[in-house]
Amino acid sequence: MNFKPLYLFFISSVFIFSCSDKKEESITDENLQEINSIEYVEDPQNEASKLSDLETDATFKNWMKFYQSSDASLSAGNFNLEQTHKLELQPGNIVGNFDPEFNKAYEPFLIYNPSKTFYLDIDSYNWDLDSEGVAQFEADQEVNLVNLNDKTVHRVAFFGPSHWVDDALWVSDSIFILLQNNSENQPEVSTYNLKENSIFLFQHSTPLQAGEKTYTHSRLEKKGVKTLP
Repeated sequence: MNFKPLYLFFISSVFIFSCSDKKEESITDENLQEINSIEYVEDPQNEASKLSDLETDATFKNWMKFYQSSDASLSAGNFNLEQTHKLELQPGNIVGNFDPEFNKAYEPFLIYNPSKTFYLDIDSYNWDLDSEGVAQFEADQEVNLVNLNDKTVHRVAFFGPSHWVDDALWVSDSIFILLQNNSENQPEVSTYNLKENSIFLFQHSTPLQAGEKTYTHSRLEKKGVKTLP
């Protein structure tokens, strides 16, 4: 399989289709149309992608800086394309913030797209607060996409104990990125395109040296949530 560095794919939105000439990595239009697409209020053709600004995005910079503090070898240029998938939407197992049962403790952690029509929830399924306000984590993690226009919740990713999502960000109204890690401490970046129903997974070329704290614990603590050492 031929790999291309992550940063080359973030120059423009063209990178979404850059693997179409590789038979083992291709996602055909016919296959993508088998999946139900997300409906948009605005014409998606008018949407301007901000992929070229990824390395100036605060979330991405903080994520990179966190891991570089324990291993300077981490670099955007060292991420290689590993897999491509079709996005398959599943019913979510959490409630949206429009539901009376929504726990407002998660509100500061919701990740909205630019137009505030969707948000990502990477936390509600993964942890809860005990009676002393300390986060108690589940073994698994579900990433949910919440549509605020039609008030629906869809699962877009599910991870077991050996893989997890550290953080997420939107680069346009229909393209978001999951910043991931795993038990091998080999960071990954997944790019989701809701218009094309496609997922591109990039992985760092080598595992990193482990730090003293996890990114997730650090992210929660910055917003006042207590975690166990």
